Amino acid sequence: METEMELKEEAGVISAEVVVGSKSGLHARPAAMVVALAGTLDPAVTLRKPDGMAVNARSIVKVLSQNFCHGDVVVVESSGDGAEDSVREMAELVARELDDEDSVETSD
Repeated sequence: METEMELKEEAGVISAEVVVGSKSGLHARPAAMVVALAGTLDPAVTLRKPDGMAVNARSIVKVLSQNFCHGDVVVVESSGDGAEDSVREMAELVARELDDEDSVETSD
């Protein structure tokens, strides 16, 4: 499933706004999945609420500290070579229902 999103660029930073799809928000298992994906992305990705402080998506403690709930808007940001792909991949994950095992796909 592809999420509709608009990538924006400002001062070299690529960003996208996405709505949290998991019913439990980005807590426990969904947060762990976000951190796992973030660890594979280069360049690094940050997450924040629209008026909040950006946190490194590779840190489970920082992701959990933001209390991202179902339906919250999350701004995914990155900069550098490959930032568009990093932002797109993370935004698509955040938008999915991650609590339901059937919705978690693996790529071959």
